[in-house]
Amino acid sequence: MDLEKSMARLAEISERMSGELSLEESMKLYTEAVELVKQCRGYINEAKLTIEQLEAAE
Repeated sequence: MDLEKSMARLAEISERMSGELSLEESMKLYTEAVELVKQCRGYINEAKLTIEQLEAAE
C-alpha cells in the first residue's frame, strides 16, 4: 500500500473508531492503525533520505 492509500485508510479507521464499536473491533482497528502509521513513517523517512541524497549530490 502506498502513502496516500495508507493515509486514506487511517482516516477511515479514525472515522469508524469515533462511533460505537465493541472492544474487540476497536482493538483490531487500533492494531491496524499502528501498523499503518509505521508504514507511513517509513515512506516519509525514505523520502527524506532521498531528498538529502539529492541535495548532497548538488
